[in-house]
Amino acid sequence: MAFAPTKSKKHRKSEKQELSLNSMMDMMTIILLFLIKSMSTSGALIKPSQYLELPKAIREAEPKKALAFLLTENGVLDDMEGEKRIISGTDELSDPSLMVLPGLEQFLMQQKDFKEKANIEFKGEVTIQCDRSAPYEWLLKVINTCGQMEYQTIDFVVIKTS
Repeated sequence: MAFAPTKSKKHRKSEKQELSLNSMMDMMTIILLFLIKSMSTSGALIKPSQYLELPKAIREAEPKKALAFLLTENGVLDDMEGEKRIISGTDELSDPSLMVLPGLEQFLMQQKDFKEKANIEFKGEVTIQCDRSAPYEWLLKVINTCGQMEYQTIDFVVIKTS
C-alpha cells in the first residue's frame, strides 16, 4: 500500500533549471590554456634580423630555441632586441693569426656560466644568423670558436624556399 503524497509535494511548482556557468567557465579556461600552450610551442622561435640578408635554402628542420647571435659585415653581434652589441669586431675577424675570437669566446663563456649558475642544463646549442655577404673565413672562425667552447650543435638561420 502506497502512502498518500503530502500537500507540499502535491502542489510543488516545477522550477526551471538554469545553466550553471561555473562548469562552463572551467571548460573554457582549460581550452584556452591548451590553445595558448600549443601556440607557444609551435610558433616561430626565431625572428630574422632586419639588418641581414639571409641565404635561401631548402630546409626541413624546424627551428629550436638556442643561444643566438648575428654575423654581419660589422662583425659578430649579440642578438638582443633593439640595441645591438658588438661581440667581436672586424679587426678580430680579419686578423689571420686568430683562429679563436676572444670577444666571442668571452660571450659564449658568460652564457655557459650563467646557465650553470641558474641550474639550467647546458645543451651546447647555438644559432647563427649570417649575412650572405659575410666572408667565409669569418664564418669558419666563428664555428671554430663555438667548437672550442663546447657548443657542438650549430644551426644557421635561412629563408626557406620551396
